[in-house]
Amino acid sequence: MQKSRNFYRKVKHVRILNKLVKNREDKQKYRIGVYKSLRHFYAYIFDPWKNQVLISVSTLNKTDKYSGNIKAAAGLAPELYKKIKEKQLEKTDFVFDRSGYIYHGRVKAFADALRIQGVKF
Repeated sequence: MQKSRNFYRKVKHVRILNKLVKNREDKQKYRIGVYKSLRHFYAYIFDPWKNQVLISVSTLNKTDKYSGNIKAAAGLAPELYKKIKEKQLEKTDFVFDRSGYIYHGRVKAFADALRIQGVKF
């Protein structure tokens, strides 16, 4: 049976996480992770010390009919930055975890919009 694209994406994600754990400097940084479905885009900030999600944003509560496009993903960056400022993490360095997705399309648009807001990763 042929393995699916999602299976290989998860294998890549595990490989990326193992590299983050091995690198001591990156292990101590907060991780910005993304997940994308056909209709929605999700982003979260993961705390490495408590092993829990600190902040999460998604396009679920948007009023747009279709919120799984590049425009909607880039529109999440200001919302995430606002929550980062509320938690007083704006001076913190982050690691961008693309979750095995190719750095292209929605993932790239979100990362670029977040960099424009002033987040360093």
